[in-house]
Amino acid sequence: MRLDRRTAERGVALLACAELLTVAGTFDALGLAVCSAALLVLPLRHRFPLSTLAVTLPATVTEYLWLPAILAMFVVACRASPRVIRVCGLLLFTAALVPWPPDALLDHSRPEVLTMVEGAGLLSLGPIVLGLLVRTRDELRHRLTDLAATQHREQWLESQRAVTRERARLARDMHDTVSHHVGIIAVQSGALSATEPDAARRADIDVVREHSVRALEELRNMVGVLRGADATAAAAAGRTRLTDLHGLTAESLLDVGVHIAVAPGARWDPALEAAAFRIVQEALNNVRKHAPGAPVQVSVLAPEGQDVLVVEIDNGPPAADRTAPTLPSGGHGLAGLRERAALVGGRVTARPSADGGFTVRAELPL
Repeated sequence: MRLDRRTAERGVALLACAELLTVAGTFDALGLAVCSAALLVLPLRHRFPLSTLAVTLPATVTEYLWLPAILAMFVVACRASPRVIRVCGLLLFTAALVPWPPDALLDHSRPEVLTMVEGAGLLSLGPIVLGLLVRTRDELRHRLTDLAATQHREQWLESQRAVTRERARLARDMHDTVSHHVGIIAVQSGALSATEPDAARRADIDVVREHSVRALEELRNMVGVLRGADATAAAAAGRTRLTDLHGLTAESLLDVGVHIAVAPGARWDPALEAAAFRIVQEALNNVRKHAPGAPVQVSVLAPEGQDVLVVEIDNGPPAADRTAPTLPSGGHGLAGLRERAALVGGRVTARPSADGGFTVRAELPL
């Protein structure tokens, strides 16, 4: 089982307390003072490592306790600068070398002095080397963590680049396929308009041609934005502002009433206006699909005291003499509305109304 650093330190601290048993019979006032101070300050070694070492050194000088100063030196080696470590190591070496009282050094022979120097060197160098090893291990662990985070970030960036490449490919395919079919519609409707003698039918054909040309223009704008991988610009492509809602509803071939109770200006976020415009556009498209001939009411307002733009599209039941056209549908209409609103931090609710119609309500934060 792996033994962590804090557990090992606690074990050494307990041994430092047990070290009192070795000097229990020789206690005097000085021993009591230095040992009490060394043991009481030991729990503060992580918060005040230098102060802890300073308080524990007298217990080492008087040769009562050794472990408290060794443990404090270990913490200093784990945290302090090289210069501070050298100074503290020299102090611990001196405290372990000089006997108490200091004049007793004169009574030792040269071999005894050399042995004392060797022991003091081991006592001072041991915790320093161990502390530096622990510091190196921690730094290595942090660098490995940073490396793993960098690799994860690189993988994420590579996935984003893959998404961008796929988006560009889909944009090219969409442009080639849709522009081909819509271009044929525009050309054929232009030819029909030139040869159609009936003015009313020619006007209808011109509407088809106009919408085909406009669809090609918006497709070109959006494909350009998609190739640039700018989601915000893609949301606002086509200059879809709130002021364009009247034109959208007028060309929708539906019985639509519009009430816009806000005055958008330069401070308005284009992505917000584009989201509101597209929500109305998709809701009208759903009415054409599922409730042909139904009256529609579109309202755009900002309730007083609320930083939110409310867009509501309410349609009645389909006309009895109209049959819903057979149009392709992916079943993503309402889901797409909710996703579009979520892009700007809003939400969409949709529910049937009491008269058999349908209501779509979007709340978009300003």
